[in-house]
Amino acid sequence: MFDNLEEETFLNELTKEEQALLLGKGTEIYIKSGSSLFLEGDPPTHIYLVRKGRIRLSKTNIEGKVLFFQLKQKDDFVGEFSLYNNLKATCNADVIKDAVLIRFERIVLEELCLENGSFALAFMKWFSKHHNILLSQFRDLIFCGKTGALYSILIRLSHAHGQIREDGVFINKKLTNQELANYIGATRESISRILKALINDGVISLQSKYITIHNLKFLQEQLRCEHCPYDECTI
Repeated sequence: MFDNLEEETFLNELTKEEQALLLGKGTEIYIKSGSSLFLEGDPPTHIYLVRKGRIRLSKTNIEGKVLFFQLKQKDDFVGEFSLYNNLKATCNADVIKDAVLIRFERIVLEELCLENGSFALAFMKWFSKHHNILLSQFRDLIFCGKTGALYSILIRLSHAHGQIREDGVFINKKLTNQELANYIGATRESISRILKALINDGVISLQSKYITIHNLKFLQEQLRCEHCPYDECTI
């Protein structure tokens, strides 16, 4: 891994005994890629802990345009925004890589946090961190335009899927122009133009839908990342 996100997880805030207690409150389920955990507007009956696989959160507008805004991976929660408020799902949660999940009844997690301060504290730390990272992603999208937003997504993907090589950071995930466009609400054509400019400038290279970032510092400087408090920006 390019970064240390996997090392700083919710579960690592708990003792082994507390981890066992938490996992014992849920049910392990297996979900195939292409399935959905819930759709926007669904009632908040369950919260999921990802043990393996990937879940992508997205929103669809009335015209059918899709915006991807977060990837959930190992030891991330999915559906956690419904805790203590009973709000309906505000996004779609789609399984994009075969997943092993722990499914909890929402009310069970609420009771566990009320009964045990360690769970409540661990959850608040995890929630705060990921909420702020998500806000910073939307900040880049709103204030940096389509070009800056794409730079932001490339940096975040390098943290989530990056492998350091001699020629730069290899993003070990196939990425289509349409998928990148969906992350920032742009057209596929505009993404193609921005990527072509980055390739011509030697900032990145693209081969078989895999991107290698040769000049990560350039992307970071354009977004003034040195002023950002979040060292672990991810998707």
